[in-house]
Amino acid sequence: MWGELDFTALIDRFSRSPSAPIAVAVSGGGDSLALLYLCHKWAAQNGRKLKAYTVDHQLRADSRSEAEYVSSLCGTWRIPHQILTWDAPKPTQSAARLARYRMLAAAMKMDGVSCLLTGHTFDDVVETALMRRRRGVRDASVAGPTLSAPFPIWPEGRGLSLLRPLLSRRRSDLRTLLQADEIEWVEDPSNHDPSFERVRVRQFLARNPTLRRLVEQAIIRLQKERVISDQGLAKDLSLIEVRQDGTIESGAAPCSARLLTLLARVASGGDRDARGHAMDMLMRTMIKPGERQTLAGAWFQRTPTGYLIGRDPGVSLGCSDAGLFDGRFVRDLSAQMPTAADASFLVRHALPPGPGWREILSERLDHLRLCLQTQGPQMGAETP
Repeated sequence: MWGELDFTALIDRFSRSPSAPIAVAVSGGGDSLALLYLCHKWAAQNGRKLKAYTVDHQLRADSRSEAEYVSSLCGTWRIPHQILTWDAPKPTQSAARLARYRMLAAAMKMDGVSCLLTGHTFDDVVETALMRRRRGVRDASVAGPTLSAPFPIWPEGRGLSLLRPLLSRRRSDLRTLLQADEIEWVEDPSNHDPSFERVRVRQFLARNPTLRRLVEQAIIRLQKERVISDQGLAKDLSLIEVRQDGTIESGAAPCSARLLTLLARVASGGDRDARGHAMDMLMRTMIKPGERQTLAGAWFQRTPTGYLIGRDPGVSLGCSDAGLFDGRFVRDLSAQMPTAADASFLVRHALPPGPGWREILSERLDHLRLCLQTQGPQMGAETP
């Protein structure tokens, strides 16, 4: 059903309560419907609950009817389904992506769901790899999406995981699966619109099958490299020290640009990364202990052994509805934290108001490490 992937072990790793539902993002397209179909069969065999979400971005005239088609299919399979409607649609992919994940995160927390499954395939891996290569990415991260990842927004996505169990399956194989059981899927016209970069890449690969095979072979090699890189990065993260005041000490961890990029994201309390080769430049220019720079929402100070990292002095995120402060602290009346008067000037501006707060940076790093350590079957292993 899932190729060589131990799907049950994957779910147990990220959804430890057997009574909690597993969420599936379903657009109505062939990939996501195939995922829902496979999850439906798995849930029936393993006694687990499913919840399906469809996001209606209201950017196309047929979007509502497509969402309702998914709802009717879920009704046939007795899967609870919810349509999440974007009430302020904007015709940009970045705005739609942010709105989609915010709505999904809110719905998941309401339903007690900790992981969301999406229908990304090996075809998506290949397309994403070429798009990243065109943007100048040259390391193993060019090899597309991973099996597991923290939710891509913060702090709304705190504690939520994104799982992609179909990464070793081809798009055509999934449609064959649906056809065998006479399950119809929706064809989104935007999947054929060359104004989108992904569509142009997809069409280029379809016109050049020999080149596609060479690209796939290169990506599979890069995936193997990334497995080694991810495991090393997870080990390095275990050496990181997080202080009560929300600063991060790299300590004995070997400092790579990739590690520092992750630490900057966590220290900032947000979800943006340094652009291009900015982190490489920071590492080259910060040589002497005491030197300091700001980047990607964080400040870096060189120490004799590595780096001390904190939030860049700027506008605080303030308190959120989830009882978080600045994306870095949570209410905990038993926590001991230095007051602003006792803190160094580097962190004074970034401390929460008054006592009773606990840092959640270490929790976020633990989640990152769990995802990096989670390896499925070799992506593309089922390709010829």
